[in-house]
Amino acid sequence: MVLAVGEADAGREVFLGFGPVSIAVFYGLTLIALVWFTRGVVLRVRKYRRGGPVSRVGWQRLARGLADVFSQRTVGRRDRYVGIAHGLVFWGFLVLFVGTAIIAVDEDILGLVKPEWQFWHGAFYVAYALTLDVFGVAFIAGLLMLGWRRRARPPRLDYARVDRDTYDRSGYALDDRAFLAILVFLGASGYLLEGFRIAATDFPSFERVSLVGWAVASASTFLGSSGVDTARVVTWWIHTGAALAFVAYLPYSKGVHMLTDPVDLIVTDRTSARSLPPVEDLTRPGIGSLEAMTWKHLLDFDACTKCGRCHEVCPARASGAPLSPRDLVLDLRELADSNAGIRLWYGPGAEPGFAGAGEIPGPVIAPATLWACTTCMACMETCPVGIEHVPLIVGMRRHLVDAGEVNAGLQDAFQALAKGGNSLGKPAKLRARWTRGLDFEVADARTDEVETLWFVGDYASFHARAIGVTQAVARLYRRAGIDYGILHDGERNAGNDVRRAGEEGLFEMLRDHNLAAVAAAAPTRIVTTDPHSLNTLRHEYGLDIEILHYTQVLDDAVTRGLLNPGGLVGRATYHDPCYLGRYAGEYEAPRRLIRATGLEVVEMGRCRENSFCCGAGGVRISMVDEWEGERPAENRIREAVALGDDVRWFVVACPKDVVMYTDAVKSTGNEDRLEVIDIAELLERALTTEEALVD
Repeated sequence: MVLAVGEADAGREVFLGFGPVSIAVFYGLTLIALVWFTRGVVLRVRKYRRGGPVSRVGWQRLARGLADVFSQRTVGRRDRYVGIAHGLVFWGFLVLFVGTAIIAVDEDILGLVKPEWQFWHGAFYVAYALTLDVFGVAFIAGLLMLGWRRRARPPRLDYARVDRDTYDRSGYALDDRAFLAILVFLGASGYLLEGFRIAATDFPSFERVSLVGWAVASASTFLGSSGVDTARVVTWWIHTGAALAFVAYLPYSKGVHMLTDPVDLIVTDRTSARSLPPVEDLTRPGIGSLEAMTWKHLLDFDACTKCGRCHEVCPARASGAPLSPRDLVLDLRELADSNAGIRLWYGPGAEPGFAGAGEIPGPVIAPATLWACTTCMACMETCPVGIEHVPLIVGMRRHLVDAGEVNAGLQDAFQALAKGGNSLGKPAKLRARWTRGLDFEVADARTDEVETLWFVGDYASFHARAIGVTQAVARLYRRAGIDYGILHDGERNAGNDVRRAGEEGLFEMLRDHNLAAVAAAAPTRIVTTDPHSLNTLRHEYGLDIEILHYTQVLDDAVTRGLLNPGGLVGRATYHDPCYLGRYAGEYEAPRRLIRATGLEVVEMGRCRENSFCCGAGGVRISMVDEWEGERPAENRIREAVALGDDVRWFVVACPKDVVMYTDAVKSTGNEDRLEVIDIAELLERALTTEEALVD
């Protein structure tokens, strides 16, 4: 029989063969499910309302958030398989949900108010049936892909903790399996129901567009007419019961992320780690309790899907530190749920001793966990749902600093910064001593008018290994004809890491001093050697001038022909500094400079946005490790060595990286195998080689 797409009789009866009692039972069960669902949603909204205010409005944020939601690009980032699978599930579920909503509108609203407006029939019904059948297949296919991936449980999906040996995460695993199973069941039972209905109604020709349903119907004819109808009724109740149970289950399970994640992606600020929020209440600095959190913090906890991406990329976790961003979020979620009266269906609730806890840093989240963070932002960059881990951790660090509970070594760094303006404990008057190794004078921007103010930074000014790099940068600036000067002892630490260690008062003191010095110098632009300084100068000082990293300035000089390196032969790998890459978004300038020397750039597996931290950030370079394990810098050197014997250079673009990786090649026994070299040193070597070749 040929299908006539516009057949007027195309359509179906919603409650085919059901009497008033059955229909009343259905609506009664629906009401119960909706009430239970609404209760869960209300409990969560009340929880969020307990959080403090934070502004997250704006059309650009809304547009980006909606694009993230509907494109599923944050889910697919760095894991294409999961991105495709989750995209199939997302769009399949969305279309099936809209399809169910259409039936409700047509049957329960228009059918009662304006029957002549009902539209779920004819050509519309045919298009509807085809669309839902296709997207239903996509939905089940995506679920099966995700289920297949979980068969061997990838390491990041393992709920093992890094901070304790005794714990029970069986509820999480059970919820994961239940969530997947009920969705698969709903998809499969929906097709069974469709097939039994088509067979029970004698195969209407317009139902041929229901491809899977028609196949199921054809396969079920052996049951006979009465058997098919019985199967239809039984399957209808099973499918409907499962669907209503799923609705009721959502707010009390992993399924809550279906409600919270779109909102969290819309209101997230992925730059929040770059420019941390100021302390609003000086009598209660930082986050010491749930009451000190914002509604966005509380929403973040519910948005977490336990995917483990942050756990996988965290350099602290990889080095054996007691920090997993995932576990930190889950612990805080359990605490917030317990205090809000929310109990998940499998319910571990809060960890023993958490329920009712007033203070969080210490009783709930160990100080060692918070001090382990390098603020590298890898967790935020990889998070598919927009959780803002770094500002949360810094907020709790502020509370610890206010209470005087700081990591060993950190208090000495604070005192040195307060006294001499640098974290190495050097006298301020020695800040420009490195210039004595040059055969020319460097302008004093305090007295000489210069176009470019070079904000050198602590390690570049004082550390013995980094001073050679600083002198190379100075010579390259001079060679390129850049009009620059420095502040000499008028410069202080920019305060980026101080702020991320939680010492807001010291940060403000350093910032105010530097702002006054910059204002007096009145440069056209600022260039800095240290990516950490770059971040805070650019994002936290409120300066309205161009602020650049030295690699960007040198890249421009090479592009304009002011520097002409070349002549080097071989292969090098480049380490993306966290604060130049993830924080500043600069990935290409350093690579162009390396290639300009004649070297081939060989990428490590973890590079660009996924670069692995050296372990120095967040003032970790000044702290004492409280755990045993391979340091992040050592881990990184081993990754570079694995590229092959022909990769001889490990190129960096940060003074702290120079220090960290020079130590790491020694401690890993790779001094003869790999040379740690800054881009400035590499350029000078290439310029010398090129000149020798020309001569």
